[in-house]
Amino acid sequence: MSKLDLMKDPFYAQLMFIIEGAICKADVDAREKGVRLTDSNIKSALNKARHMTPERLLVALAEPPSSREEIVEELARSVAANREFFLEESEGGERTEVSRADWLKAICAVEASLKVRQRNEPGSREYLDFVRRFVEEGRL
Repeated sequence: MSKLDLMKDPFYAQLMFIIEGAICKADVDAREKGVRLTDSNIKSALNKARHMTPERLLVALAEPPSSREEIVEELARSVAANREFFLEESEGGERTEVSRADWLKAICAVEASLKVRQRNEPGSREYLDFVRRFVEEGRL
C-alpha cells in the first residue's frame, strides 16, 4: 500500500487527522506569537517526529516556544507524543496504544500529502492553507 493509499484507509485517515490537527494548532499558536510557519517548517517537524526518541519527548522547553525553531521542535514533540493518546481497539475489546510502525506510516502519509501540495518557493504555505481548511471541514 502506497503512502497516498493510506489516506483512503479509515484507520490511517484517523491517525493522519490527529497529526494534521496538531499541525494546525501549532500554526495558530505560532501566528499568535508573531511567527509565520511555512510548509518547509512542517516538513522539518514531521521528519524530527519520525526520529524522536522517548527520552527526547520528555525534554520540555523551559519557556513556552516563541522562536520558529522552538515552535517546530514543539510540534515534532507533539506529533510524536500524540501516538500515546490514540487507542486502538483489538478484537478482544482491549484498547491499546497504536503501534509505532502504524504511527510512522501515518506521519509518512502526511509527509506525502505535504509533498504533493508544497511549492518549491521559499515561504510557501500551500500545504498549511490546505490542511487548515481540511481540518476545519472535518470538525464540522
